[in-house]
Amino acid sequence: MSLEQSLDQLYRYLGRLWNDPAKRPGKLSHSEYEYLRGIERLDGDKIAKTGSHSDVSDDGHHLQDLVAVLGVNKASASVAVAKLEKKGLVQRFPCQFDARAQHIVLTPLARACLTQEEVVYQEAVDRINATLTPEEQAQLAICLDKITGRAR
Repeated sequence: MSLEQSLDQLYRYLGRLWNDPAKRPGKLSHSEYEYLRGIERLDGDKIAKTGSHSDVSDDGHHLQDLVAVLGVNKASASVAVAKLEKKGLVQRFPCQFDARAQHIVLTPLARACLTQEEVVYQEAVDRINATLTPEEQAQLAICLDKITGRAR
């Protein structure tokens, strides 16, 4: 099987996992999940802070930061963030240095939702772990990190 065919099968497999309500307890759409994970990545994969809004590096991010990490246009990101805010998944607050800008942080509800959704990928990990040796698992992780630009 070619790499193209393998990637196509992997993509469809993960899509089926995501779309199977029996396999995922969460209620996030895939788009909501992507935006929330994008904010989490901006936070260095740690819980975003809500509370003392003082324009420090770990206290939220501008919309433009999210646009850059997700590779989407600013208008789409703005609409998505507004919807996430209405659902109580993100909080926005003014930037003290730029009146036009706002900071975006995850709420505790968003963190709980992201944790629930991780079950989708855990099934894929379990299947991979059952198929590959520990050395192959480590090599796969290294390769995926290289492909996605997140070198270990």
